Amino acid sequence: MRTSTYGRGDLHVHTLLSDGAQRPEAILEAASGRVDVVAITDHDEIRGALRAREWAREHPELGVDVVVGEEISTLNGHLLGLFLEECVPPGLSALETIGEIHAQGGLAVAAHPFHPLRGVSRGHASIARLIRDLPLDAIEAVNNAGVFSAPYNEWAALRNLELMLPVTAGSDAHDVWYVGSAVMRFEGRNADSLRRALLAGRTRAHVDWSWTVGKLPFHLALQARAAYKFLRRDRQRVSVGTLP
Repeated sequence: MRTSTYGRGDLHVHTLLSDGAQRPEAILEAASGRVDVVAITDHDEIRGALRAREWAREHPELGVDVVVGEEISTLNGHLLGLFLEECVPPGLSALETIGEIHAQGGLAVAAHPFHPLRGVSRGHASIARLIRDLPLDAIEAVNNAGVFSAPYNEWAALRNLELMLPVTAGSDAHDVWYVGSAVMRFEGRNADSLRRALLAGRTRAHVDWSWTVGKLPFHLALQARAAYKFLRRDRQRVSVGTLP
């Protein structure tokens, strides 16, 4: 049983409703005992997060609180919207997207802003270039999406010495294997406490994972599967969006 007053949150997790591998319920089963709060942040989708929140309320024995989130595809790259009640549409500018998030009382977080794969649309500046002028609530200082994430996390931490934004951490898990591999520490143990800590800038972020050679084959297979699902889903969305 934990005695620390500081909780653990993983604020960037995907389910099979976007490009993840498991149901929201399976994510919560995996999160139990690893973290106190998990944010489900499917790409341009919140149905999985809403399902997870309901499941957590029905199963308090898991000891996991859920933040309804979304990884939103903006013209300038990916943003995390946290504490949402409605889906934020993709395809807007980062500034417009942040406005949509704030309009429903949510918090806007720059997702892995210095990773080379940021989802920036052709002809638009990246969130990394705009970051000083955006009304962000936090920066994802730690992201554990892959074995080479450390340099991008270090760059985010270095830039944040200037920005002084509250920090978050997320496993960017597309499989239950990774859930809780990057954590944000905050005073309290539930989503309300986490939100208060973020607004006050009283959070810490770190990796709780070690990459080894033995983990690489499974990791690479998972990454390939997630990339395939993401690209297929993105093409389907574009195709549907262009119908008369």
